[in-house]
Amino acid sequence: MVCCLNCSYLNSDQNTVCQKCGSAIVILRNHYRPIKPLGAGGFAKTYLAEDLDKLNELCVIKQFTPQLHEMSAINKAKE
Repeated sequence: MVCCLNCSYLNSDQNTVCQKCGSAIVILRNHYRPIKPLGAGGFAKTYLAEDLDKLNELCVIKQFTPQLHEMSAINKAKE
């Protein structure tokens, strides 16, 4: 299974687009494959992933996704 980084839907390994939202399935840097969502907060989402270059060793992807509307709050989050 591979997790969509747009909507967190779990797709079959053969899918190249998410079956729920239609976004492209992303393998980050061609070797980090998201497996399942771990959590989400005001600034980021985290996913359990496999590092395909290290014999499928488990790792974590943290995706910056601020849910803020004020530019000053977004800039602070980036810092």
